[in-house]
Amino acid sequence: MKHIILAFLLVVGISACSKKDEKFKLKTVTLTAYKGAALSQQRIYIKIVDAADTARVVGKSASYPSDLPLPATLGLESAVKQPFYKNTCYVQLWGDTDGMISSAKVNMDKYKIIFPLAMEVGNEVFEVTLSGSWD
Repeated sequence: MKHIILAFLLVVGISACSKKDEKFKLKTVTLTAYKGAALSQQRIYIKIVDAADTARVVGKSASYPSDLPLPATLGLESAVKQPFYKNTCYVQLWGDTDGMISSAKVNMDKYKIIFPLAMEVGNEVFEVTLSGSWD
């Protein structure tokens, strides 16, 4: 029985460590909070852009009316599969009338991701949770 448990733990440990080279797909983003008192009533959305090339959009969420309550879970349009550990990105809060409202850098060196991702990112203006899975 001890050998079976040890073998199971070994398999789980090896598969968890091998995620660095696999592709990760962002699927949803949850806007948990933002300071929008100065914002006009508009539709807001989240963009995830590559830090090395900010013109490259990794994902964009559906829009959400700024006057409705939070949290709001939004699906990501055109979600890109990428080696998430190797690419630093920015999560940006956008409004359809105000343009970019705020941006927060996702520094992957601060995170250890083993199972499906639920990672909180933000700054003093907004907070989001990124969710996805390994492919």
